[in-house]
Amino acid sequence: MSVNLPRAGIAFLPTPMHPLRNLAESLGFRELWIKRDDLTGLTFGGNKSRKLEYLIGDAIEQGVDTVVTVGGVQSNHCRQTAEFAASAGLRCILLLGGAEPDVADGNLLLDKLYGAEVTFFPDETAFEINDRLDSISETLRDQGFNPYSIPIGASNALGCMAYALAVEEVKEQLKKKRIDIGRIIVAEGTGGTHAGILAGVEKFNLECEVIGVGVMESSEESINRVIHLLQLMTEQYGDYFGEMEPEILVMDKFQGDGYGILDDATRTAIEMFAKMEGIILDPVYTGKAGLALIQLAIAGDIDTDVPTLFWHTGGIPSIFPETSSFFI
Repeated sequence: MSVNLPRAGIAFLPTPMHPLRNLAESLGFRELWIKRDDLTGLTFGGNKSRKLEYLIGDAIEQGVDTVVTVGGVQSNHCRQTAEFAASAGLRCILLLGGAEPDVADGNLLLDKLYGAEVTFFPDETAFEINDRLDSISETLRDQGFNPYSIPIGASNALGCMAYALAVEEVKEQLKKKRIDIGRIIVAEGTGGTHAGILAGVEKFNLECEVIGVGVMESSEESINRVIHLLQLMTEQYGDYFGEMEPEILVMDKFQGDGYGILDDATRTAIEMFAKMEGIILDPVYTGKAGLALIQLAIAGDIDTDVPTLFWHTGGIPSIFPETSSFFI
């Protein structure tokens, strides 16, 4: 059966999938591919663009005038929400956990260029703000707004659906290229992308394992978050998916010094992708997923004879505030 979802039609899809020949040769992979969701548009792209296709579509369908969402100071999700809201003609309010920096660069600069109204919460994390997003939205209603709330990372059942359907896109690309994959490696943050891919792998019978590379929580916490999102998808779209019992694998040993902190190992992974393939990873998410790919292959912890797909989830603007870290 098909599923009928609201869709804004703003993202640039399908995104390319192509081989990483130089990295494959260096790391001993028989086949190594990359899915380029850093190219989803509108400017720097990223995985949230797929989710926002549906969430902004839902917002437009509901006739709202404002979208409100939550993230960190350099949130890729908030930046993509701001650009999609601008494209859709909606007001955008961003609630950012952390102190306002002296210089607005990277994603924060783009937030402001897109016209988003930004409020900083120096004594709260983005997750703490997210926990009271409903009450904040209610306050906005009292002030005369008609808001549409988007949770942190756009990670709800509708947002996750975007990545379940993205797997169908990948399956079609694999069919056209006449190749198979046995493994997907993807960065793991708020869990929505990972949960959606797992649901899609089951729905579209793609026989491969999915490795989530955690960037901010323990494996146990990340797995519980993915389980919760899969449950939400089942509750809302159960007729589409049926029963889902995927194996959930999250590795948390590549976080280095912590969330959003660029360490030497991640810097090396970013430089390898740049110099060997002409592809930029970000220091928060894909840099650490790239590090996992490299170290797992070198250590022999994954079978490099298994054709592998590295899912690039974007986030490139967050590398610009790190300029001095690459030229020391």
